[in-house]
Amino acid sequence: MEKLAEKIKNTICKNNPGLTIQQSETIKFGLECILNEVSKIMVYFAIFALLSLTGHYLIALVFFCIPRIFAGGYHAETYLMCFLVTLFILSVGIVTGSQFGLSIAVRVFMLFIAIILAWLFAPVDHPNKPIISVERRERFKYLSATVFIIFACITFFLEERYAATAVMILFLEALSLPVGEIMKRRISV
Repeated sequence: MEKLAEKIKNTICKNNPGLTIQQSETIKFGLECILNEVSKIMVYFAIFALLSLTGHYLIALVFFCIPRIFAGGYHAETYLMCFLVTLFILSVGIVTGSQFGLSIAVRVFMLFIAIILAWLFAPVDHPNKPIISVERRERFKYLSATVFIIFACITFFLEERYAATAVMILFLEALSLPVGEIMKRRISV
């Protein structure tokens, strides 16, 4: 991915000669992130399509990625570990959600715990890009809790066959928050 990002960056810099070295490196980093995420999403899609779980995967992708934008969570140190941890989370959520129904009481309990975890731990920022501003951290805390509440409510409007997957994935993303916070503290010590 790094080589592809480098080639694209070089083309952009060639067509925009006024870019500074810092700007070109920022472009390269952004391209690497995008290419890494797109490649993972495509591989996951292929895996779950082969297992005839495409609908569940798409639900899981939305219920995992969007709350994570605001709340953060555990960040693996390498691309491979990130790939494997995310595959594990998606697999647990999708397989459990697609094979077992959750009663309303269990769904409400899991969603309540997810919202509480989001309130207590979000945002869990990336060690390479910490949220320094107190105001920004507070804004992300409120946004995270709000997004979790909205997504929790949406689960009650999904078809029953997808609702359990959505609840499981939202719950697992919430569980990644304290894990991410603990790991972040370990790294900074």
